[in-house]
Amino acid sequence: MEVDMGEGSSELSNNVMCQLADPEGTPLGVSMYLPQSVGPKELQQMVNKLLDNEEKLPYAFYISDQELVIQLGDYLQKNKISVEKVVTIVYQPQAVFRIRPVNRCSSTIAGHTEAVLSVVFSPDGQQLASGSGHKNWVLCVAWSPDGKHLVSGSKSGELQCWDPRTGKPSGNPLT
Repeated sequence: MEVDMGEGSSELSNNVMCQLADPEGTPLGVSMYLPQSVGPKELQQMVNKLLDNEEKLPYAFYISDQELVIQLGDYLQKNKISVEKVVTIVYQPQAVFRIRPVNRCSSTIAGHTEAVLSVVFSPDGQQLASGSGHKNWVLCVAWSPDGKHLVSGSKSGELQCWDPRTGKPSGNPLT
């Protein structure tokens, strides 16, 4: 005996009953049928919509502690996960990094009128040396291992030795 399930049955058989949940296991909404063609991008849109996020946040998705990075159907087949019961998909918020261009100093250091490009702590961590006293930008500052000498180098290739106790140059610049 054959039973005709109609056109909708093939569509339904390509869907998987899933439950979205946060890392603690709290369900997000009700279980729903998702097409096997859904991937992380579509799940991310769905989670942002269900959480009413004003800003679209990135999420990673996990099934049985394995990250979902391909389409749901391919993942289930590859990992031999049964679709006879509800598949729990855990969503994990990802960090959002924003990189802003450096276009101005956000702070100042006493004794400087321009941007400070190089600073370094003394070997004992008690003093902080920054570069100034050159005709050009100071690109490098370095302490001797014993902390008794300091050298700075400028963009023009000039090296200057300093007495860290007085802050005065010790000798003429080396070119």
